[in-house]
Amino acid sequence: MIAVLRRRNIRLRARPTHNATYLRHRVIRDRGCAPRTRHVSRDHVQTRVNAPERYGGVMAPPRRTAQLCLRVSPDEMRRLRAAAATSGETLAEFVRAAVAVRCDSDRPHTEGGQLTRSQRRVLAALSEHVGLTSVAAVARASGLSRAAARAALTGLEALGAIRQETWTEPWRRTVRERRVWTLEVLSPAYQAVASQMRHVRIPARPSPKVHTGGLPERFWSLFWNHPDPSGLRLPDDAGYIANRLLNGPSSLAALWASVHLPSEALQACLALRSTKPHTRDLICNALAHRTTRPQ
Repeated sequence: MIAVLRRRNIRLRARPTHNATYLRHRVIRDRGCAPRTRHVSRDHVQTRVNAPERYGGVMAPPRRTAQLCLRVSPDEMRRLRAAAATSGETLAEFVRAAVAVRCDSDRPHTEGGQLTRSQRRVLAALSEHVGLTSVAAVARASGLSRAAARAALTGLEALGAIRQETWTEPWRRTVRERRVWTLEVLSPAYQAVASQMRHVRIPARPSPKVHTGGLPERFWSLFWNHPDPSGLRLPDDAGYIANRLLNGPSSLAALWASVHLPSEALQACLALRSTKPHTRDLICNALAHRTTRPQ
């Protein structure tokens, strides 16, 4: 390379550096050309020129640093040269196209397009964990940082695959509203990208424990005709509690009952003729999940 630079009448001035893996060369052309600074490292190449050539919004790398820019093996670089020679295009055009494709993969997705890794993990976490109310909860469930989870939620909400829903639940003899993230399973946007989270693995959550003791206070209002809801105990009154929670008007109470009540109480509620079809599906899914999850 030095011999080539000398033939082109280029003078190199090397500046010392404290890092042995990072070299900085100042290239000055004596023929009146614009100066160019090239930073060469082991893993990354960055070229700064006065008037850079761009291809689709991506800076075109020099031909000599094409292999480092793409981080490809020498064999793959030789195949690129052969393909360029066959098609009649230059190697620089092949390099610019490859860099543009890699940059496009990190840009915001379009409807039905490829989701980013963070968006796929957030989508899988929302389908596995029902009732996530905050960005911090989504970050814990998906195994991402809060910044990455917030960006993924914003992108998925703009796409129309998820939305924030307001839940009203009883709380201390009154009601309160909670905003939770839910999936728009019926939207075309969700159906177009749902298959992309098929092989996503998120952090395993601990198995929920069967509730013992008194009935939670937020569900007392559903037992309005009971003389003293605070006296109900689990698992002694599990059958009665399961019937009132699962067949009641509160979807949050039904979800809590399907997770925290004993399996015997759920099966007893499943055998009742008054149990609604969608409640039967919820109970069957909860029982099937208990048999397949690790103990």
